[in-house]
Amino acid sequence: MRTRNRDLAGMKTIPTVIRAADLAAYAPANHTGTSNVRVIGPETVGATALEVLVGTIVKSHGAHPHLEQCAYMIEGTGESQAQGRVEVMGPGTWTYVPAGVFHSFRVTSDRPGRLLVVYAPPYGENPAHTIMDPDDAVAVPADGKVRVLAADGAATGTVPLIDRRTVGARWVDIAAVRLPEGGAVSCATEPDAEQVLYLEEGRIDVRADERDLRLAPGDFLFLPRGISADLRCPGGGQASGFLIKGWVPSSTSRQ
Repeated sequence: MRTRNRDLAGMKTIPTVIRAADLAAYAPANHTGTSNVRVIGPETVGATALEVLVGTIVKSHGAHPHLEQCAYMIEGTGESQAQGRVEVMGPGTWTYVPAGVFHSFRVTSDRPGRLLVVYAPPYGENPAHTIMDPDDAVAVPADGKVRVLAADGAATGTVPLIDRRTVGARWVDIAAVRLPEGGAVSCATEPDAEQVLYLEEGRIDVRADERDLRLAPGDFLFLPRGISADLRCPGGGQASGFLIKGWVPSSTSRQ
């Protein structure tokens, strides 16, 4: 971890840049053939509204009645199965699964798939928050829709992908961020949400909480509640990634 997320008094959470390669991998409970790195979570940056992992996965299945799950295919190909549908996931695609929906995922490429996984609220591989066999008694939100989505590569700026309007998400919003050389965009202050920027390609200069930070490919920027950021793509090419928002479950603005 290259930047501490708390001040010396241990009381104030600040913008933090984290690189998955700097963190140790582990084999999570409730999954097979999986190696995860927890990048954003309570133990890494003090996050309370969401959790972000980078996982190398062979196969998995289950459901999470208390949280929403999103996954982005970084490398490899796979199949997402839920609600009687099987959808192909290739590099550059996201899948959204509402709370309580039983789903399975399997890698179809010759090599293990590499995914970015988002849980909102945080999961922490808690067995109490996992259903390993379909259970008709689990209530599934009527407005939630299992979806596989891909960002429009031609669009620039911030492009919504997963939110209440597109899939009925309750606790998570995900938007693609596409900046041309010299382009800029702001992450507005969210008093009821934590924000994570994942940079997939290019470089981004960040100004947040009176701090200057720089993101390289594979870096994550964590913005605590109440912190905004200005993003700029410096010279040398365009930048692309994703802005992930995890809303506090008790937030009145998301009821």
